[in-house]
Amino acid sequence: MSRSNNTSRNHLFVIIGGLVALVVVAAIVVVVFVLPDDAPPKEELPDAADATGEVVDADSLDGTWNVVAGDGDTETYAGYRVEEVFAAGAQQVTAIGQTNDVTGTLTVAGGEVTDASITVDMTTLESDKDRRDDAIRSRGIQTDEFPEATFALSEPVTLPGLKDGIVAEVDAVGDLTLHGVTQQVTVALSVRPSGDTFTIDASVPVAFGDFDIDAPSVGGFVTVEDEGSLEFRISFQQR
Repeated sequence: MSRSNNTSRNHLFVIIGGLVALVVVAAIVVVVFVLPDDAPPKEELPDAADATGEVVDADSLDGTWNVVAGDGDTETYAGYRVEEVFAAGAQQVTAIGQTNDVTGTLTVAGGEVTDASITVDMTTLESDKDRRDDAIRSRGIQTDEFPEATFALSEPVTLPGLKDGIVAEVDAVGDLTLHGVTQQVTVALSVRPSGDTFTIDASVPVAFGDFDIDAPSVGGFVTVEDEGSLEFRISFQQR
């Protein structure tokens, strides 16, 4: 083999090696300087600051309750939490997106929640990255095609003895519709009556495959884990 051929091949190896190094450096820069930090963990619903602890008269809860915006620790929101993996595991971050566009009602009679229906406008979900928000419109949960997520109670929920401002725990069984697919789920709810407001709070694990959702992947560099969760805190007031 001629010396010129060897020289050309060496030059080619140098160029390829330089390109590989450039890609690696670029990936490190993206991971270290561009990617967001982990989202904070979901805050648990606390006892109310002005809780009296007085036993709530069950009859006073009877009637229809409507979703309200709330504020502070009663602010109504719903959203998602997922794990994003970058550069073949070089970094993993927790991403969340939320919206305050939640509507619905629940009905209480004789110490039971007999009916509940919640609708979330998924098109208004926002995270800390515009590119992520743009992506979910056509990939993953595809909010352009499936703009709403809903939950409808399918079994009455017996309320425990409630105290004003104090959080209690109950399970609710209902039909969750996400990405156009409906599955029955059991939701571990935190509930808190406080004055004229009734607040519920939960995080619901979701396996994306159960709802025909393909976990997004961007060129293999950014992938989303196959499981995530839906999170919400919703406040109601009597009609």
